[in-house]
Amino acid sequence: MNASVHAGQNLHGVSLPSFLQLLEQERTNCTLSVSADGRSGCFFFREGQLIDARCEGRAGIAAVDLLLSLKKPAFQVSAPEDRMVRISQSLARILLHASSAKDEVELKKILPEELPVSDAVKSHPLLRRLVAGIMAVPEIRHYYLFNRQGKTVARSSDNRQICTFISYAVMSSLQMRQSLGDKVRGPQSIQAELATGELLLILPSASLIIGLLADNQASVPEISTKIRAALRMPERTQRDHAESP
Repeated sequence: MNASVHAGQNLHGVSLPSFLQLLEQERTNCTLSVSADGRSGCFFFREGQLIDARCEGRAGIAAVDLLLSLKKPAFQVSAPEDRMVRISQSLARILLHASSAKDEVELKKILPEELPVSDAVKSHPLLRRLVAGIMAVPEIRHYYLFNRQGKTVARSSDNRQICTFISYAVMSSLQMRQSLGDKVRGPQSIQAELATGELLLILPSASLIIGLLADNQASVPEISTKIRAALRMPERTQRDHAESP
């Protein structure tokens, strides 16, 4: 944290857009909490880049839109959080369009959110649908996707320990199921609480193994329902992609 921006510091007398630009200029790693009129949310910065935001059940650009609309907000700097990159636009572009937009509908027309993901994900209908669904859940910090052979398909973090644990947990459960035959069904999901307090949720599907790192207060049933809904595709599409990537 730079000398001019201290963790735990309450900020007064400066506009929110100006302070966001200051965090960018100083290449700050931090979480900026914002509140006003009963609403609250956070901006997440990594080396001065705005990578994510959350507010009232929204994440990414949708959350930024709400936070920038708050009147005379109070904000506080705290330690950075490890979050996936949900925002690909530059801060300057976001602020420019936010200042010129008359309402939420106009802002969304001017500034459609693009998934900050690899070309492989963008070109694969199932993966694009799934990742879009994951990014829409603010409580999810990172995702890890594997094929049924345990090979990494896509991920939002380079945490190799998490990747190894997910692969081991799923392969072990599958081997146990094979050895017990019809006596065991599943697993439908695997849930673990990490030493950091974060939740690790593993959801095996027909073609993918989905690992999700989430906030400790996240509702596992709600997350599972949303992710499985994102996986629902027409039968033909599922068959076409069952063996890929």
